[in-house]
Amino acid sequence: MCIMSTQTINISLPKELVKKIDNAAKAEFASRSDFIRQALVGKLKAAESLERTSDWLLLEVLSEEAASNAERLGYLSDDDLVRAVKEVRRAKQNK
Repeated sequence: MCIMSTQTINISLPKELVKKIDNAAKAEFASRSDFIRQALVGKLKAAESLERTSDWLLLEVLSEEAASNAERLGYLSDDDLVRAVKEVRRAKQNK
């Protein structure tokens, strides 16, 4: 079990939302703080997962675009593409 230091924060919530939180926490035999903490951790994990998914989708789109451009430019193999990248890097270093 990982023991983390904690910090107390104050937030303002509508009374009806607090009632819903309290009822949900009671149903799970959890404290209000534990329930809110778990909800926030779940939300953050979901956001991180979405970000990673977005990054992979972007990489996929860029890869398809690069492959299309490579074919159009006559790069027939991975070696051709690697050679071209090295040439561009060399040219930039020599500037």
